[in-house]
Amino acid sequence: MSTKTKNKIIQEAKLLFNKEGYGAPTLYQLSQVIGISRGNLTYYFKDKEVLLLSIVDKMWQKYEALMARTTQHPSWESTNNSTLAFHALQKEYTFIFFDKQILNVPEVRDQIIRIRDHHIQWQMSIIRFSIRIGNMKPEIIKGTYDNLCKTIWTASFFWLMSDVYKEDPLDKDWGRYVWSIILPHFTEKGVDAFRNHFGEAYFNSLGKPFEAFETMGFGL
Repeated sequence: MSTKTKNKIIQEAKLLFNKEGYGAPTLYQLSQVIGISRGNLTYYFKDKEVLLLSIVDKMWQKYEALMARTTQHPSWESTNNSTLAFHALQKEYTFIFFDKQILNVPEVRDQIIRIRDHHIQWQMSIIRFSIRIGNMKPEIIKGTYDNLCKTIWTASFFWLMSDVYKEDPLDKDWGRYVWSIILPHFTEKGVDAFRNHFGEAYFNSLGKPFEAFETMGFGL
């Protein structure tokens, strides 16, 4: 069994599934794209589900490597970097993350749950560290930081899926969004550190200002 051929099948299948979805192409159509017989294809992968799980396994290997590279230090910047890396992975494997049927495959669902729990715990450790060094405020209302971490994860996971509804390019900037919901929990010291690191211009570009006056006729 040729490793080169196996990897080529996985790569071509990923591209085809991204283009046409997982459900539509048959193994025969895939074999035509690759340039091998259907029999040769089934020698490596007996059916589409086995092929899917091999693609998913490759994806998780890449994910683990990305996380190892971007989560070495407990900081919100590392969370931002790891999320951007995750978004790049989602773009590479679009058909997996945009297909509810695939997301419900036990091997995929269980792995995503594991990743979610890991991300939330990682973010909680960042909050603890940030409080210790005086960059974040202690929690005042019970559950605030747990919910903050869950919000960040949920927004991260579904961010690219909502791009189709975003007309303003700035609304597609994940960093601007996540910083705007984290910074209100920073101390003055933490905000100053953010400004010094990212610059005043970036700090002032995180989002549109809140309109203090009612514009839809609901005002009192």
